[in-house]
Amino acid sequence: MTLILEATEAGFNRLLQILIALVAGSIGLFAILIPFNLLLIKANWGAIWWLHEAVEYALYVGIFLGAPWVLQQGAHVRVDVFSTNLPRRLAVQLERLLDCFGAGLCVILCFYGARAAIWEFEDGTLPDKDLRIANWYMLAVFAISFFLLTLEFLFRFRRARAIVDEDASKSVKASF
Repeated sequence: MTLILEATEAGFNRLLQILIALVAGSIGLFAILIPFNLLLIKANWGAIWWLHEAVEYALYVGIFLGAPWVLQQGAHVRVDVFSTNLPRRLAVQLERLLDCFGAGLCVILCFYGARAAIWEFEDGTLPDKDLRIANWYMLAVFAISFFLLTLEFLFRFRRARAIVDEDASKSVKASF
């Protein structure tokens, strides 16, 4: 059973690496396209009419699909003042409790996001924009993101001891 979980987690980690590489690539691409678009406009050669809305969509997708990677890296906003002062056993229990709470909340948000995506698909709703991507795609990204976050919280539950030990070593290094 442990080998299956480790293989699943390794595959999940590879998926997150691919997603974050795509997010980083899109940000890099927009860092090139935005000044290029300004050059086109200033030189009266035209414009990339869809660029601003594409950036908006890409940031939305990137933020949601990048969130599980941020959680995995421990780069999310977190206050460890309380947990670092607890005995290790209690800190691990608190970490696991919070991971269960986070997974439960993400399951609820995934469910509602999937339900809203299905409704939008059935209605065929489109936004009032120049670059029109069906609303259900964006809501599907929302649901997929919270599904991935649920998995990451469950993997964090499994790694709770290592996370607590890492946080404790970081707090020792940062203290006076």
